[in-house]
Amino acid sequence: MEEKEPITKISGKEYSPLIIRRINTKAGVLFTAIISDDNLDDLDNVVRGFVDRNSTPTKIQEARNLAGALTEKLLETYYKTEGVAVILYADKLMISSLWGDFMSHEMCRIELYSLLNMMTGV
Repeated sequence: MEEKEPITKISGKEYSPLIIRRINTKAGVLFTAIISDDNLDDLDNVVRGFVDRNSTPTKIQEARNLAGALTEKLLETYYKTEGVAVILYADKLMISSLWGDFMSHEMCRIELYSLLNMMTGV
C-alpha cells in the first residue's frame, strides 16, 4: 500500500528547534530566544554587535526600544525564523519583545518561560 503525502504543510514539516542564549551586557542580562532553520553559529556576535552599537538604556522606554530593535535586527539577519523573543532583565525591570510563534502560540510561550525559569535556577 502506497503512503500518501501529508494533507497539511505543518504535518510534513521538520520542526525548527528553540534555542535560548544568555548574554551579559551593560544594559543588563539579555536572553535571546529564536526558533529558526538558519545557521545560528554567529548569533552571539550579531547580538553583541547590535548591543555595542546602541547606547546603554537609562530609561524604561529606551530599554523597550532596544529590545524591539534587536528583535527586528534578528528578523533581518535570519530569514528562516518562526519566532523571536528578546528578554532584557536589568535592575528589577524585565522587558520581553516577542514575535511570531512566541506571540501566536501559547505553548511556545509556556516552553520559553519554563526554560527561562529553569535556566535562571541552575
